[in-house]
Amino acid sequence: MQTLINSWTQKSWVQRVGLLLAIISYGLLYPGVMEPIMTLSASVSLFGLKTQMFHETRSIWETVETLHNLGYSGVAVAIVTFSVVIPVSKALLIIFTWLKPSPGRWRFIAAVSKWSMADVFVVAILVSFFTAQATAELEAELLQGFYWFTAFCLLSIASGQLLAYQASTNK
Repeated sequence: MQTLINSWTQKSWVQRVGLLLAIISYGLLYPGVMEPIMTLSASVSLFGLKTQMFHETRSIWETVETLHNLGYSGVAVAIVTFSVVIPVSKALLIIFTWLKPSPGRWRFIAAVSKWSMADVFVVAILVSFFTAQATAELEAELLQGFYWFTAFCLLSIASGQLLAYQASTNK
């Protein structure tokens, strides 16, 4: 604990803000992965009767489980990699680099943080595809999990950039 306090007092305000943004962002990661991210509804109108075909609400984690159970393990692994593995690895690397600074590690963190938005980008494309192809029969709605995860990604990217920027100016 004393090492963290000493490290905190030796850092610039830019690095402190970067670390605080990282901590806040990781507080958003869990609800971003576990809360419902999207609802898809499909219905069919036939002879004046409207029947709902399906109505599903899923989180990122539920989507991963479903993809795995349906035999799409490669896609499930890719989503887990971008949504969980890379962010958690980045958090551990930030803590390690905070305690034992290295400009190269800060640059690596900044490069990795850019990949955090890949998952949000994929979801946005899916939603736009569904809504663009939709008639009155198909609806897609973004839910709180999407916003939690987007906030995590944006804060995580900002923290990585702030931490790497300060490290590059200290050369």
